[in-house]
Amino acid sequence: MKTRLSTPVCLLFILLSLSAGAARADTGTPEPVWRFGGFGTFGAGYHGSDGLTYRRDLEQAGGHDGGRVGFRGDSRIGVQASATFDGHWSAQIQSVSRLDSEGKWTPQLSWTFLRYSPSDTLDVRVGRLGVDLYLDGDSRHVGYAFTTVRPSPEVLGIVTQDLFDGLDLTLRRSAGDGLLSLRLYGGHSRGDLSLYGSRFRPSDARRLGATLDWVREGLTLRAAWGDTYTSSDRALAPLAAALAAAPNALAQQRAAQIDASHHLTFAGLGALYERGPFSAQALFSWSRFSQFPTYHGNGANVLLAYRVGAWKPYVTYSRLSFNPQEQRDLSLPAPLAGLQANYDFAVDRLTMNQRSIGAGVRYDFARNYALKFQVDHVDAAESVLIIDSRGMPARSVGMTLYSITLDFVF
Repeated sequence: MKTRLSTPVCLLFILLSLSAGAARADTGTPEPVWRFGGFGTFGAGYHGSDGLTYRRDLEQAGGHDGGRVGFRGDSRIGVQASATFDGHWSAQIQSVSRLDSEGKWTPQLSWTFLRYSPSDTLDVRVGRLGVDLYLDGDSRHVGYAFTTVRPSPEVLGIVTQDLFDGLDLTLRRSAGDGLLSLRLYGGHSRGDLSLYGSRFRPSDARRLGATLDWVREGLTLRAAWGDTYTSSDRALAPLAAALAAAPNALAQQRAAQIDASHHLTFAGLGALYERGPFSAQALFSWSRFSQFPTYHGNGANVLLAYRVGAWKPYVTYSRLSFNPQEQRDLSLPAPLAGLQANYDFAVDRLTMNQRSIGAGVRYDFARNYALKFQVDHVDAAESVLIIDSRGMPARSVGMTLYSITLDFVF
């Protein structure tokens, strides 16, 4: 099994061994208390748009292909283990196998951290950690935690770099009739993307962020902010060099505007309300990508559900808009038509305008098992989530996707 380890993760195992020894010395406990578990999703999907592939997020090299039933897009399996050393020290490790940016199913470490909790109001963790984006759970891979078949692709499918190697600190205190939590985190961002038929792994990406939660019975409110800074992204370097060498003053000006460093900034507001059989949640996001030509956008997802015994029917609506922030017009003469085409593609490479409306039902037929059926109608003027056979973004697409999944935890 291939795993992706880094210095903070390797350091974790050293700290884990030291903390286990310290716990045994302090309490006399001969061994830590271990717990093992896992989760999984067996999923199938179908849509009739031949030549197009629907992806649930940007990490997938493939997904649900048009004209045939596919099982790759939503299926995944994960295992995890946790250890409690004493009242203050604990650790957790989790590995997940799902379709990745290379079209493979290689298991990857998603969580690997050591936790120190000196009191009920403070937690400190170090290792491989996740970003708090999901109102239903800690990970987008645990399908059982979500009402729907998949987290909203329009909002959460484009924020896939939700792992980092570093540390976080969480402070808690009572606030009114609820509990207020502030989490601060930082480290090196982890995660791959599949764009334009190729795997893309940002190099030397640093991630900082904060999450503020307020929770009481029946209501969760969340505000999240995160920034990923990449200092040396050479993806547009060939284009910049070609523009700088072109006998055109505006082309040379555009070349000077292309920078190897950039920020990807995300902010979100979310709310989850539950009262009796009724539940509702809403998530709104704002994002900005500072690399040429500078993109900004927003997304929204609303979910309404009503439980009747073991059945939970629901409806959902999502939208996404992500566009260049400034006009970067460039018109080159005919002899430079190839350079013009490359420039036009670069300017428009991440443009997304997509919306979907869906309806489904969740059936909790046994403890820790849920069967879901969902129908989504998706309209996309431009989308990098829907791709053609070359991996290129789709344009002016309307499709209906039928999905069925079996989610479980153990």
